[in-house]
Amino acid sequence: MSTRGRKAEAVEIEGALTEVPPVSACIADDMAAEWHAVADDLLRRKLLTEAMRGSIDTYVMAQRNRRLAQEALDLHGVLVTGADGALKQNPAAALLGRSEMIISRLGAELGLTPSAQARKGMKPQEGDDDDYFGDLLD
Repeated sequence: MSTRGRKAEAVEIEGALTEVPPVSACIADDMAAEWHAVADDLLRRKLLTEAMRGSIDTYVMAQRNRRLAQEALDLHGVLVTGADGALKQNPAAALLGRSEMIISRLGAELGLTPSAQARKGMKPQEGDDDDYFGDLLD
């Protein structure tokens, strides 16, 4: 499913969080680093709010489901034998597709894709003090 029309531009949010909150309890330990990477990125762009935690959680859980589904497909193949002995599509294939759709949609909404970050308002403001590498390039 695709969306049409212009995407909303993200702008610095008044009342944005000033530090990354703890990882949600629903996030598996092996995905905590991914959760922090997304939250840190949003914090740096002054877009992280408490209300966004659900979207971050969903994005990271979809990333984990994608990984697990791909592992299942690698292990068992695209076709598996059903209860009646007939070949059928591995259910992991459907999980993989749904997870990739969620990742794509939320990645764009959260500004995590290169094309989303190129949009006005998704980058830190010019002269932002959070540019840690700016002095190295001068």
